[in-house]
Amino acid sequence: MGARFQIAWTKQIITRLPKVMQAEGYTLAAPPQAGPSAKKVLWTKLSFHPAQAPIPGMTQVLDAYIERQHDGGLSLSGTARIGSPAVDKLMEELPGEGLSRGDINRGLFELLDDTETFPIMIYADVVDDAVADFMACVRGPVRTWFDKRSTFPALLQTAREPTIAPWETNPDPTLLRGTLLLCILDDRVSDAAALMDWYLHREQFHKRDSLADATAFDTALRERFPEYAAARATD
Repeated sequence: MGARFQIAWTKQIITRLPKVMQAEGYTLAAPPQAGPSAKKVLWTKLSFHPAQAPIPGMTQVLDAYIERQHDGGLSLSGTARIGSPAVDKLMEELPGEGLSRGDINRGLFELLDDTETFPIMIYADVVDDAVADFMACVRGPVRTWFDKRSTFPALLQTAREPTIAPWETNPDPTLLRGTLLLCILDDRVSDAAALMDWYLHREQFHKRDSLADATAFDTALRERFPEYAAARATD
């Protein structure tokens, strides 16, 4: 095994995966990306958009990663993520040191799938099996993950849950803040106010957050959005 096999298997995945993803309602968002440079390709990424219309202002993306291994094999893994350019811009202007920027939330296939399938290792001409295993996760855990973030009622509930990892017990502070901002931008200030009120009354926070940081975020939202301030005043 070596680079020749890695190139051949990568080409097979690039050819086959978009076809089966399209059958599940996904469209290829852009041509495959490869890096870190044109002369030295260590990974290839395919990005797909689900057909389901997301929450206004939200983007949904599924990334498939093909990585070359030092022993001559390949690994195939994936990430589901949601984001919003408008929310990302606001987050840069609001307090929240230590919180991730860019995506509102992301889920690694390794954490969404409990069968220990990922990353899928390829050491022989078994690309069809690898694609089948990838699609089993797309049809199951990944579909559930997107469903829990595709409507405001579902997103508001998910923001209250520990979603970062199976062993986590606190809500994801980035997801919670992103949900608050999506609600405010969609004139759902009462939903945003109720979520923040619930959050500020928690006894514990994720290690990237604290009561002081959450309170500072709430204060900044009140100052920036009068309708939100009014809704918070009635909680």
